[in-house]
Amino acid sequence: MTAFDDGRIDVANENTGLPEPIPVKKGTIVIDTSLTVSKRSIPRLRFTMMHEGAGHWLLHRKAFSADNPFGPAGVYKNQFLAAKEGRDDYNSSKKEKTDNQRMERQADFMSSAVLMPRPALRNSFREFFRYYDDKPRRIFRGVSPVDDSHAEQLPEYVAKIYNVSKRAALIRLEKLTAIVDGRIWRAHFDNS
Repeated sequence: MTAFDDGRIDVANENTGLPEPIPVKKGTIVIDTSLTVSKRSIPRLRFTMMHEGAGHWLLHRKAFSADNPFGPAGVYKNQFLAAKEGRDDYNSSKKEKTDNQRMERQADFMSSAVLMPRPALRNSFREFFRYYDDKPRRIFRGVSPVDDSHAEQLPEYVAKIYNVSKRAALIRLEKLTAIVDGRIWRAHFDNS
């Protein structure tokens, strides 16, 4: 959660599990402690910190500030923006229904772009194919066993290099169309 103004937020007490109000200052980022307990959760912690810090703080703080020219209407009446819960569909055709969904998507995109910048990712992509003595190319999932294998292995490879989750790596690779659903891709261009 990112605090856009000074105030109080409810945080679960570690012993009782009950919500307790704690004071926060503008610019405070509150991270779930479960992300700090094991080495396995470091990629998720890094992504969450970037999502809240680079994503929400840099992109959205003006929308939540007290001097917002549009006033305290709608979503902007809240002083804080809570991180999303659960998995969301990152299909590029998905349309956001609310401002909060749009802001979450923007923060996710920015954090993945900062953690896995396109130029560096392009080099990693080339190295992946060099290992297989193959030319770098778009991977069409669902078209051939080789591409299906690459579609499974490339996100794992990228996740290890950039210390992000496999899911975050897959989303970034799909956004850059390094990995695409072959049937949908072909149907789209066959009908164009």
